[in-house]
Amino acid sequence: MSHQLFDELIGTPPPPRVDVKGIVRRERRARAARRLGGSLAAVLALAVAGGVSVAVRQGEPGAAPATPQAVASSPATDTRFRLVFDTDETADATARRLSQELDRALRKVAPGAKWTWMPDYLGEPRKPDGQPPEFTHRGTSDFVGSSSGISYQGRKGSLGVSITPDVYPDASAGPAGFHWPCQLPQGIREDSRYRRVCEPGTTPSGARMKIETLTGKRQKSVQYLIAIQLPGNRALQADVLNIVGVDESAVPAQPQAPLSVEQLKAIALAIADQVKA
Repeated sequence: MSHQLFDELIGTPPPPRVDVKGIVRRERRARAARRLGGSLAAVLALAVAGGVSVAVRQGEPGAAPATPQAVASSPATDTRFRLVFDTDETADATARRLSQELDRALRKVAPGAKWTWMPDYLGEPRKPDGQPPEFTHRGTSDFVGSSSGISYQGRKGSLGVSITPDVYPDASAGPAGFHWPCQLPQGIREDSRYRRVCEPGTTPSGARMKIETLTGKRQKSVQYLIAIQLPGNRALQADVLNIVGVDESAVPAQPQAPLSVEQLKAIALAIADQVKA
């Protein structure tokens, strides 16, 4: 696969975050400089154009003052990307881009939130905090996902994002209509350990969306889930839970989830908006 085609499929990823505060400061300065430079350039262009026009037309009898022409703006760069899993290379690139978009969305929606280590299995050796979660895949288009612990304003829990087929081509791989509507498909029963509340809806762009809240009857766990339909027969699901750990029965639930359902929705929409057909 050529680099040109590869870049077209995956999109142009944002620069990696290392020194977050430093990058934010530099980006703010750069944006301010671009705005100032663009404004000064526009003003100078209008002034020069107006001055030349007035100088020319002043020699004409009864000439009216010239009206400056609007400066055409350049089209915005499309930074969106496609979900591509046809090779290990594209799947790895897609996974990295999703990790970057999740990190970017969290920092925008919940400034000051921190990634904290969360084990993937019982007895896993502890890893350092502060690392954005890495998305994993099977080398195919059937699944990609990631989850991590987060801490925000004294509240702790977990945040996860996964992408699966919207409709499985093989019925044995997954139930049809799993994501929509709120009513569970035939043969799927609600888990009696939780109270489930579901609200169907659509995104601002018109894609299907579903918001669920699962409340544990014993452990007092609270989990918010947002599902959004994506292009290319895929669906995104984001969830936040007020528990950090593998065994829910052995880990106490926090009084509140680290993010509200509206914050989770904003994160899911931010990632979904970056995915193009």
